[in-house]
Amino acid sequence: MFHLRMAGATRRRIVVPWSAMALRHDDPGWVDARDRITVGLICCGLLSAFLIDMAILYFSMFRT
Repeated sequence: MFHLRMAGATRRRIVVPWSAMALRHDDPGWVDARDRITVGLICCGLLSAFLIDMAILYFSMFRT
């Protein structure tokens, strides 16, 4: 049976002050990485939508 101790309930919590979070949020490296991830996700979504659409069109040619 699952127990909370197995999930690591006694782990130490990492406390970060809000000022450190704000500094990291405005860090140019962090913004650049976030932008690259966003562009990558958009491109992958468009590519997968295109491939699914092409597969549907291809297999619909075999229906009579």
